[in-house]
Amino acid sequence: MQGAGEAGPAAVSVDDVRAQLRRILESDTFVASQRLCRFLRFIVERSLDREVDRLKEYVVAVEVFDRDETYDPNIDSIVRVEARRLRAKLKTYYEGSGSGDPVLIGLRPGSYVPTFRALTPASPGVHPSLAATEKGRHASVAVLPFVNMSPEPDQDYFCDGITEEIINALTTVEELDVVARTSAFQFKGKAMDVREVGARLGATIVVEGSVRKAGNQLRITAQAIDAIRGYHLWSETYRRELRDVFALQAEISSAIARTLSVRLPRRREPIEPPDIETYSAHLRALALTHKQDTASLALALDQFRALIRASPAYAAPYSGLAATLAALSVFGAVAGRAVEGEMRRSAEEAVRLDPDSADAWAVLGGISAHFDFDWKESERRLLHAISLQPADFATHSWLGMVTSRLGRFEEAEASLARALRLNPLVPAVYSRLAYLYYLQGDDGRARTELARAFAIEPVFADASFVSSLVHLRAGRAVDAIEVLSPGAEHEPRPLHLGVLAAASFRCGKRTKAERHVARLQRLSGERYVPPLAFAYAYVGMADFGRAFQFLEESVTDRVLLASTLGVDPIFEPLRDDPRFRALVARMNLPPRP
Repeated sequence: MQGAGEAGPAAVSVDDVRAQLRRILESDTFVASQRLCRFLRFIVERSLDREVDRLKEYVVAVEVFDRDETYDPNIDSIVRVEARRLRAKLKTYYEGSGSGDPVLIGLRPGSYVPTFRALTPASPGVHPSLAATEKGRHASVAVLPFVNMSPEPDQDYFCDGITEEIINALTTVEELDVVARTSAFQFKGKAMDVREVGARLGATIVVEGSVRKAGNQLRITAQAIDAIRGYHLWSETYRRELRDVFALQAEISSAIARTLSVRLPRRREPIEPPDIETYSAHLRALALTHKQDTASLALALDQFRALIRASPAYAAPYSGLAATLAALSVFGAVAGRAVEGEMRRSAEEAVRLDPDSADAWAVLGGISAHFDFDWKESERRLLHAISLQPADFATHSWLGMVTSRLGRFEEAEASLARALRLNPLVPAVYSRLAYLYYLQGDDGRARTELARAFAIEPVFADASFVSSLVHLRAGRAVDAIEVLSPGAEHEPRPLHLGVLAAASFRCGKRTKAERHVARLQRLSGERYVPPLAFAYAYVGMADFGRAFQFLEESVTDRVLLASTLGVDPIFEPLRDDPRFRALVARMNLPPRP
């Protein structure tokens, strides 16, 4: 069966799905729960009838749960609550009386479109839930952080590095969704049922293992588990000398791919580090980048630079240096123009040494967009990076941000949805989706994504910022102030202070607005403050002359969010001004439709 839900490793006919639906609805697990039966029957039948466009929260609420046309999903969570119950009930069914059924009907978190999978073996030696899905669909695998079993407890960075290398190898397989490191590492040090882990990550297969590094000896144990039923599918223990770690990582990745019935693509052999000490130093620098604070990123820069000086023919540190400089620019810790030259040179050298470095190509794509304003070249580079690592969430996220700046919102949503599927436990991706919906004027969907971000991290600065913009655009300046005030009191963020000034002015609190601007001025004497923060403040305070002054500086400084000038509603009061049109044209952005 094509087009109904998601086909499994073998074709599933409409008749097979309907027969399976009857088995489930007539089972002891479901028969007493008429509401869930109605819910399941509705989503399955709509999917079989190729009406998946009707499987939206509002439609389900009205047609299944008898809500009227005034239904607001932000107030009434009936559909989301019942969807969680339905997923749990299906899990209970397939673990019990349905364990031998020929068809799996599932419902992934965040979706109301059911998935259908045949549970008959696709090929000898391959478990049915593992075989790659039909073209256009993706099996999903999560590699959990390998446990450090070394005598020295400070070897965590080495174990994490091996895990990350395996993840990166698997992301090159087009047929796989590979859960990003950030989400997979949420489970580091936690003892949990692998089925629960798989459900939370949206993964059908979970890989876990351990590493023991003692002197020059290395032992790695790895296993793959069916996250739906908890079956062990493959396990192996490898013993090698430490110098063989690079070949060993490739061997483990290939073994996992064979278990999933997919094949790692053949690529140029990347230049390996000259010795294990250099490799270990590179892993230490990478570990610092994952902390995502400016102090750690600055320390990582020093380590990448030292590695480049010591091993100028080793590609990986160039890529790491470029990505770290990009992160500091994105965080607003430095002016983009201050790091552009080194970032560009590092990324170009990384690509020269290793043409298959997807990370470096992604950085080059970001440079084309936000420094060169060459949006066509940016897309080309980002799409090339995706061709090298189809399951890299960060590049899909970057592509979504680029297309959103161009007003191509449907494409941006598709890219960000893929990024979210690959990194489901990180609030930043939900915030980016919320920001996209804010740009489109869809406050309802923006609030839904913000609620999901806050559910993961109740105090999350990016989500608070987007939430304040949504409130401000809707005329709820008091709510915008309430969202941002707690963070501004303890750890002032320049862009937040700019929006606070704008919101305070719109509430008639001019003195308070001026205090926020004065605070921005004091901060600028202590550290870099993106001029866009002042632009937000002065637009909100209707001081358009100063607003244009700081917008000009924002474009010159290559502040990341300055590229939203053509689509961000906060700049609506400036849109008819020739100076605004000139700025938009300077960045090669299309005018807002």
